[in-house]
Amino acid sequence: MDSKVVFIDMPYYAVNNPLNDLRIYKRIKNGKTRYVQCKDKEHYKQELTKYICGFYNYSRNESKAHSSMLGYFMGEKKSDDIMERNKMKREEMAMLKDGTFIKDDMVENMQKKWSKYLINSNTNLAVLSLYQDYVDENINIKELQKEVATKIMPRFLNYCGYDDPKKNLEWIVSLHSDRENNYHFHIAWIEKNKSFKYQNNKVDYKIKLKLKDNERNFIKRLTSLTIERQKLYQPAIIQINKDLEELKKYFNPKDNNFTLRNISNLNLEEDIIRLGYLLSTIREKDKKYIKFGSLPRNDLGKEIRKLTKEIKTKIFSINKDIQLSKNEVNKSIEKLNNIFLDIDRRNNISNVGFESAFENKMILDKLEKTDNYILNAIVNHALYNYDYNLNNYNRKLDKITLEDLIGEISLSIYKNSYKNNYLKNNKNKIKLKILKNYFIYGKYENCDKLSNALRRLSKNSERAAEKFYEMLSDDSYDVINKNK
Repeated sequence: MDSKVVFIDMPYYAVNNPLNDLRIYKRIKNGKTRYVQCKDKEHYKQELTKYICGFYNYSRNESKAHSSMLGYFMGEKKSDDIMERNKMKREEMAMLKDGTFIKDDMVENMQKKWSKYLINSNTNLAVLSLYQDYVDENINIKELQKEVATKIMPRFLNYCGYDDPKKNLEWIVSLHSDRENNYHFHIAWIEKNKSFKYQNNKVDYKIKLKLKDNERNFIKRLTSLTIERQKLYQPAIIQINKDLEELKKYFNPKDNNFTLRNISNLNLEEDIIRLGYLLSTIREKDKKYIKFGSLPRNDLGKEIRKLTKEIKTKIFSINKDIQLSKNEVNKSIEKLNNIFLDIDRRNNISNVGFESAFENKMILDKLEKTDNYILNAIVNHALYNYDYNLNNYNRKLDKITLEDLIGEISLSIYKNSYKNNYLKNNKNKIKLKILKNYFIYGKYENCDKLSNALRRLSKNSERAAEKFYEMLSDDSYDVINKNK
């Protein structure tokens, strides 16, 4: 199958490449490559500067003798007939990284700048070739050129190892459309400053210009996705965003699906109470909310982060609606991954160096933002829940609810267990077991002391608390053990 997108890099113009053969390759004629063989590196640099930035005589025909890279990019070698027939305009061909075109009055200044950059930097040349029908069916070619110049090239160069391409590099993307059923972009880029990151973290000018397979694949895929964005790619991304928003509803306190309002698992409630207590110890004065990402980087912050993630895992494991919502997100990402694979197949893009949609940076960023939203919801619900219960305990209440009792005993258990090395105190374990058995499993039905104490809870919260703790005092264990 013929590829609809082809990318060919031409790593010829590398002044500082130690493997440089000191040749300036010009073109292929009659099956033979024409080139200028230079005497030494300095001669090569001089001749290359003429070719890239100035004027170079490479033809026996005097009328076609003067040209340069910039001149060629701007259609200098195209006849008026070809330019008119293919709707090509000289000052609407070569585009800079900001999306503007090179005008005639800009050329001289650009030649001087690139000549200066050539003292230290190598020049990369490449061709991005596209089936015209493939492009026209999906996107306007001028829109695609701007996408390549302003969005694809900086991402591509960053992927190739350049640091902050928009700041440290210059590039040109020139559209030529004078071949049958073919658009092609002539592309050149050069470093203004040292910006290539080597494995030892050293930043210097790039020496070897030859690209790797995964780097060529990267720009081909980015271009293909841009071409097919409206038809395939964009709808898939919209669906992923929609599914992520549905998942977030379960953790939005303003939504009817807010799951943290309806937790009925005692272990999970105890975790939430414990989390709220820990958060209250690090909260600044007059602060109602805490961001998960802003937790302190100490042992306490580490414990809070761990506990919050454990609560999230438990919620996802016990709530079937949330599980189904998460599955819908995964299905949408899998659909996007199939789009990636189909585009790769149609363009002969190998999987060298490529990740699935689940590993795509944009998708990972979306998933991370959703995850942070959920973690923040858990943190702030736990803090609100703790404050709410604390305020209730600090004032007289007309009625003590089951949730009040669970919250109070959970907090009591945690405070004691925290001081006694995380639930190593057997009495606290027994207290938790009593609550589980009584409230969840319905055991101890004949334990009159336990049942009557709960029935006789008065409106006075302090008196109620006394009876509650009296119920769980040490002398109640004999009664409990008899009913095991």
